[in-house]
Amino acid sequence: MPTSRRINVHSGRQLEQVAHYSRALRVGDTVLQAGTTSLDRGGNVRGKGDVAAQVDAIMKIAAWSMGKAGGRLEDVVRNRMYVTDMALGDAAARAVARYFQHARPAATLVQVNGLNRPDMLVEIELDAVDGAGASATRVSSGRPTEATFAYSRAVRVGDRVFVSGTTTLNAAGQVEAPGDMYRQTRLTLDTIFRALGEAGAAPGDLVYTKTYVTDLGNLDDYTRGFVEALGDVRPVSTLLGIPALLRPEMLIEIEAEAIIGAAKARRDIYTEHQREKPRGYARAVAVGDVVHVSGCTSMSSKGEVQAAGDWAAQSDLAMDVVRGALNQAGATLDDVVRRRTFTVEGSRPNRAPGEGPTPFAKSHPASLGCRIAGLARPELIVEIEVTAVKGAGASIEWIGPDAVDALDA
Repeated sequence: MPTSRRINVHSGRQLEQVAHYSRALRVGDTVLQAGTTSLDRGGNVRGKGDVAAQVDAIMKIAAWSMGKAGGRLEDVVRNRMYVTDMALGDAAARAVARYFQHARPAATLVQVNGLNRPDMLVEIELDAVDGAGASATRVSSGRPTEATFAYSRAVRVGDRVFVSGTTTLNAAGQVEAPGDMYRQTRLTLDTIFRALGEAGAAPGDLVYTKTYVTDLGNLDDYTRGFVEALGDVRPVSTLLGIPALLRPEMLIEIEAEAIIGAAKARRDIYTEHQREKPRGYARAVAVGDVVHVSGCTSMSSKGEVQAAGDWAAQSDLAMDVVRGALNQAGATLDDVVRRRTFTVEGSRPNRAPGEGPTPFAKSHPASLGCRIAGLARPELIVEIEVTAVKGAGASIEWIGPDAVDALDA
């Protein structure tokens, strides 16, 4: 992900300016599409009540904004879909699959508790790499959903490997180890490591994970399985409690990324007391110019939750942790190219977008925000994760919407 060129694309939607993010962003050879819903420039949700229609509206926006940054849907290597009801998951996945019959990206589909508007049924996030449509190596595990929904278990482009959200669904279409969080964690990571191996990556090349669990009461079993499976490897990690996965028997889904050669070149970063290490992850992992930062909360380095119940204060404290990790890696907040903010359902944001500290006012990374069921501790109500590329904030080309554009046709 070289940093020779950065482009921020704005679509004209008001929240992008208020909340300081870009609809799409190019950094080097990579184009990132922000979490996108079917909201049009007039503030209206298109396709109300019809998830397939919302997917089509989203993909139209994505094709436009990624195109402004010089990207193509044909080069998408990762697709994330957040639906508000898993009963809509099949229809949403089939609608998206129509756009990716050739690209067959890595994919994640999970249910979240809420999006920005009640009428929004799905939010989609995309990553693309120039030329991936022609040059990517795609790994299949033989699971039936991969063919049905046009995705790959893993996609390798150059030295980067993107692994789909992975569960214990086997090739026969059965969920293995139902009800057993420890076994599902081990089996899921075994599948991920097999996919990495087929893509040419070693376990030590794993730099990023995100885990979705449907039962936060079983975190001890999850942590035990996670640590045992990883051995000495410490990727970044974000852990989110969500209402549901594709099947009710599924307790866990994990997505991952690796950089081939990272085992020898990586720098793992921890907070002061290294409380992350025995839990199987690093606060940040830097490989070359790329810095992945784990989900950060208001938890102190000693493991104490600060500012319980205060969304704004927890957000600011989480950003302090993000800033500290980036500084250790030699990066700044201006170098952040993607941020994600997860807020626990039922908590009340006590500060409007754009109020208070504005860490991304100059850089406008790609962004996503949604509501989830819970975090690792019940007192935590917000978690923020970021990806940065060193030097990416030094020079930004800004592209805005055309006065009259087919996007609003």
